[in-house]
Amino acid sequence: MSRGDFEMWDRNRRNMLGTVDDMPQYRKYMTQALELAHKGAGWVNPNPLVGTVVVRDGEILAAGYHDRYRGPHAERMAFDYADEHGVDMHGATVIDTLEPCCHVGSQPACTDLILSHGITRVVVGSIDPNPIVAGKGLRILEENGVEVVYDVMRAECDAINRHFFHYITTGMGVRTKC
Repeated sequence: MSRGDFEMWDRNRRNMLGTVDDMPQYRKYMTQALELAHKGAGWVNPNPLVGTVVVRDGEILAAGYHDRYRGPHAERMAFDYADEHGVDMHGATVIDTLEPCCHVGSQPACTDLILSHGITRVVVGSIDPNPIVAGKGLRILEENGVEVVYDVMRAECDAINRHFFHYITTGMGVRTKC
């Protein structure tokens, strides 16, 4: 399924009822996730910049970001922190700048991690254009009863990964001026 086909399917499918009132909160936490994601700049290439904030009842339970190439993903960093500190994540919301991965590469699938911790909602900024993800991660979550809220601060989330998106969709890097 192409990105355009997925986006049309996605917009026709999602149910945004009950989330409109939450949008200011989602934007607040997505701003924090974006700030975290920027910390990986210069360290994660060719991977994307990703930040994650996990919240419940207005309290941040954990946060993380992808800090280095082949290092733990943002979600893994946040969940490892929570596990190490005995933080119960059941019923929490994950705010993610980029769709959680659903495949095993140099890191385990973040969708499995989210499901194993009893997360009830995932708020995402960008959909991962990588063909091995490309909406599959979000579908897995939805099929397992996790509410997914799409496109929160999408322009900002897309902007921090324009080099990654270009690389994934064309196979070529982006030239920059010196």
